[in-house]
Amino acid sequence: MEPFNYIDSAKHHFQYEFGNLYCYDHYAVSIINDGITVGTKVAKTLLNDLHNYFTSQPFVYIANRVFSHQIDLSVYKLINPKKLIGIAVVSISEQEIERAIEEQSLYNGSFGLFKNVDSAIAWANTFHKIAS
Repeated sequence: MEPFNYIDSAKHHFQYEFGNLYCYDHYAVSIINDGITVGTKVAKTLLNDLHNYFTSQPFVYIANRVFSHQIDLSVYKLINPKKLIGIAVVSISEQEIERAIEEQSLYNGSFGLFKNVDSAIAWANTFHKIAS
């Protein structure tokens, strides 16, 4: 089976100097550039665009961590788990997975760890089926 080309099939694409955000019907996939620190400013930019794109609809955020970047863990306080109902972290790096496990304790919604984007998208799709 061919992997899903999530970049070319995005319904909307936000391009930032710090990375890219690809939006679909009920989930979004981000790729943050190498060496970036995701702090309050970056997180607020992403969350603002996500909330504007999804309006009143709940959604899942998929962080495709193909590049190494830092995350200020305080950004998890900015998330509304009633709106952002799931977070998936995609990485094959043991260091990223260990950090994601630490992040998981800071989020009150569903949180998943995946080795590839296709698995994370399949997981995100289960939320849409439950809500339908």
